[in-house]
Amino acid sequence: MSSIQSFLGKVTGQPSSYSKKHNYTFGKVLGAGTFGVVRVARISGSKDEVAVKIILKKALKGNEEMVLEEIKMLQKLHHAHIVEFKDWFESRDKFYIVTQLATGGELFDRIIDRGRFTEEDASKCIRDIVDAVAYIHGQDIVHRDLKPENLLYVTKEKDSDLVLADFGIAKLVTSPDEKLTTMAGSFGYAAPEIFLGTGHGKPCDIWSLGVISYTVLSGYSPFRAETVDEFLEEVDENYQVVFHTRYWKHVSTAAKELISRMMQVNPDKRPTADELLRDPWITGEAAEDTHDLLPTIRTGFNARTKFRLAIEAVKLANRIKALEMGDEGKEEEADPDSREGPLQYFHHSATTGSTSSSSSSTTQTSTHPGTSTKNAGAKLHEIVLAAQRAKEIQQQDQQPASSTGENKPV
Repeated sequence: MSSIQSFLGKVTGQPSSYSKKHNYTFGKVLGAGTFGVVRVARISGSKDEVAVKIILKKALKGNEEMVLEEIKMLQKLHHAHIVEFKDWFESRDKFYIVTQLATGGELFDRIIDRGRFTEEDASKCIRDIVDAVAYIHGQDIVHRDLKPENLLYVTKEKDSDLVLADFGIAKLVTSPDEKLTTMAGSFGYAAPEIFLGTGHGKPCDIWSLGVISYTVLSGYSPFRAETVDEFLEEVDENYQVVFHTRYWKHVSTAAKELISRMMQVNPDKRPTADELLRDPWITGEAAEDTHDLLPTIRTGFNARTKFRLAIEAVKLANRIKALEMGDEGKEEEADPDSREGPLQYFHHSATTGSTSSSSSSTTQTSTHPGTSTKNAGAKLHEIVLAAQRAKEIQQQDQQPASSTGENKPV
């Protein structure tokens, strides 16, 4: 840091690391969540781009330690299927976490864009995720928020790496017997023990892997529940995963048996990530390559994307407004296209029920065949308002920039 920057830091009252902000030219917003937004940035003096997660300190309600824990975790993670940490700095009212920019899109978006998608293709996707989870579990880290939105392709190339992102609510367990008790995760993917409050650990990530695998192969969620209470009623001690013949007739028994094992209600009965890596379906040996599953799953994926875009548009607008009211004055407004951009991926993407130590979401965006339309009026009202905002965002994104910048099948 230069003496001039040091002097300016003292004058403005900014932390010393804030001088690093001058190393980046900020561009479009990529997504929004509970604690802030993610923006693309170009490293000054180069054409290299990165993703910068900007977190409002006031949203953390005094629990700034959770961000420092995330940074500490990211700094020690080095794996082909985990988003790469680059740098971090802070201002008076925000944290900035700089990571690898993944521009290849989310897992589900890439799947529906393909011309053909087989069980063998699905096996490869899940294998990459399991590989990342086995790596973090080997370092005694529990992710606690595995979901499709946190699974990103680095580039648009066909052979691009799939990476796991967002360690905002990940936790380090210091012993095999340690149980975490804070609410965490996203409704629809979080394990039953999290909502029951009985304590959770690494097995909760295995449950989420099971749900992701189910949805990747079918296009819809394995649950009918629309609320936490309904979910806990559904996944009682006698719960068994249901594979509807209409959507699963071309999926192998090996795949269905693996999903059932991962989604055991009793966390002690679930396989470990290391055990999953040796499973014949995960290795690809038992995965079939005969049937194209895309026609079956595309309907669910498309509906899911439209619904989520509407909800995320509202979150995006709210987060940007909050960031622009920070104590750095007009710093975010200095980039004219900061309010534009595709909603490619989201960090801390919980919508309701969140606290400073939780990223719990009560919104499920992928419905089960035969699900009722409870709360339809309230949902319709929210979606109409959100859809209007989503349309505005899409229109803005189509304009030239002035600076650099699961509903289920029926």
